[in-house]
Amino acid sequence: MTRQQKNGLSRQERKRLRRVILLTAIVVVLLLLFFPGHSLMSYYHMRKQVSALTLQNRQLEERNRELAAEIKRLRTDDAYLEELARKKYGLLKDNETVYEFSSRKKKSK
Repeated sequence: MTRQQKNGLSRQERKRLRRVILLTAIVVVLLLLFFPGHSLMSYYHMRKQVSALTLQNRQLEERNRELAAEIKRLRTDDAYLEELARKKYGLLKDNETVYEFSSRKKKSK
């Protein structure tokens, strides 16, 4: 029995089979990389979005904690509330007068 008869394929047939397998593998890889909605590129972009949203979520949670602490302080600390009203809104106590002194630079003659 010859070698060709053992394998069942001629040299040309094996070469053609390798090409078909290689071409099929290339097509499958390209589909995995670029097929809309299910590709590795889509997966990569989704992972980036998840990372960005996770970071944004952490930042918002931190801001939420800060605002909750601010609310608590405004409800319980009268001195802080008074200070804030004076600075931010310019409020005064009864019978209180504000004097503003502006420092003007003298013009040289």
